[in-house]
Amino acid sequence: MTYTKWLGPVLLLLGATASPAQNFLGLSTSPNGGIHRTYLNPALAAETPHRFFVNLGAANLHVDNNYVRYQAPFSLLTLFTGNVPDRYRRDNGNILFEPDYTTEILDGKPKNATLWGELRGPALQIKLGETAGVLTLSSRLRGIGQITGASEQLLSALRSSLNSSSLFSVPSRDNKFGVNTNAYAELAVSYAKTLVDVEGVRLSGGLTVKYLRGYSAGTFVNRGLDYTLEAGTGANSQPALVVSQVNADLAYTTFLQNRRLRARTLLSSNAPGNGMGADIGLSLMLQPTDSESSFQLGLAITDLGGLSYRGEVYDVNQRNVRFENSDFNTTNAGSFEQVATVIRNRLGILADAAPSTFRVGLPTSLNFTADYQLNPRMGISAVYLQNMRGADDPSVRQPTLLSVVPRYETRLVGVALPLTYINRGVAIGLSFKAGPVRVGSDNLLGLLGSGQNGVRPRGTDIYAGVMLGIKRNDE
Repeated sequence: MTYTKWLGPVLLLLGATASPAQNFLGLSTSPNGGIHRTYLNPALAAETPHRFFVNLGAANLHVDNNYVRYQAPFSLLTLFTGNVPDRYRRDNGNILFEPDYTTEILDGKPKNATLWGELRGPALQIKLGETAGVLTLSSRLRGIGQITGASEQLLSALRSSLNSSSLFSVPSRDNKFGVNTNAYAELAVSYAKTLVDVEGVRLSGGLTVKYLRGYSAGTFVNRGLDYTLEAGTGANSQPALVVSQVNADLAYTTFLQNRRLRARTLLSSNAPGNGMGADIGLSLMLQPTDSESSFQLGLAITDLGGLSYRGEVYDVNQRNVRFENSDFNTTNAGSFEQVATVIRNRLGILADAAPSTFRVGLPTSLNFTADYQLNPRMGISAVYLQNMRGADDPSVRQPTLLSVVPRYETRLVGVALPLTYINRGVAIGLSFKAGPVRVGSDNLLGLLGSGQNGVRPRGTDIYAGVMLGIKRNDE
């Protein structure tokens, strides 16, 4: 199977992106969410009901795109858990993923896809005193891959392995898109404190400072691409993508080539990236005296900053370049770095003699939250996240989203139902709490949908974690 043939499934399974799951919406909107609320807005920690909150670990995988829908005869849950029936596998056990397992969404709109995996490591949140504020120490590992702003005509040509006769000899001009990946770890310190407390009105502020360690990054920011898809002629010729002009920036690292991201790698002194980041936020709590209900508003900017990487950097400005299917028909074109090398060589760009430095930004976003707590057990939250990165930034992005999350929660059990609008689609999620365990999805139908049950998902997500709040204020 060639690289271009599995572009469709890759766009879907990139999930990522980026997409709501990286926000753990069924968990981060709960007043009992502890450190997970801090990731959404550091000021929200000032209202924590716990004296201590310990996060032992939480993991998440998210997929989202607006180019293809998943229509395989088995669900993504079956795929992720390795339970695909033998009749859908090759003789060597590999999954036989047919082209018609995905269907295109052809609406003339730019196409985006996101892969977002996140591991939230050990973390501790401490209430220093009734007026001294709340301190949070946290760690996490993030891996993100995104395609943004790609034209559906270009993706259709690649998805068909350049064999779409309806696209032959049709010029396409001024294509602009970005491909970005980033894998990095962070250690963070966060502090939140109530600044004003007058007659049931509390104004709080919060700040998080992060040290970042980068392991892999790639960026291809295309400022203009003109091309024509040509039919092959002759016995041994192939259809080709003929690029009449391309103007782009290409940069990538090679640190993780032929190397797994394990503990030894995470602690390596040769990791190519370093940086700093920050979150800042405000929170306003309205809680009338002797009332069980409360209303809270939050505003924050998260993931300010970025990382500087050592790697290969190129200015791509070429004309009249021909790409054929066979250029990617190799087992050596299986990662961003390997594909970037193939493209670089095809464009005739010589490798840099020495590593250069390039910078990638964090997925900066403006976060607005509103929460109404009806009584100690029932509440509803609204979350609006707005991407703040420009189209030509060498950066992964927080997809803009709007979510409403009703919940019912006691000290030992709870349930939340996130309803999210993202990437011009609606996702329905479900989250459960059972003692210290949290399990959920911000796109449950995407996890269960397949060609057999009529659900046509554009992605999915799933998360789980173990955490414990200790010594509540009302005990």
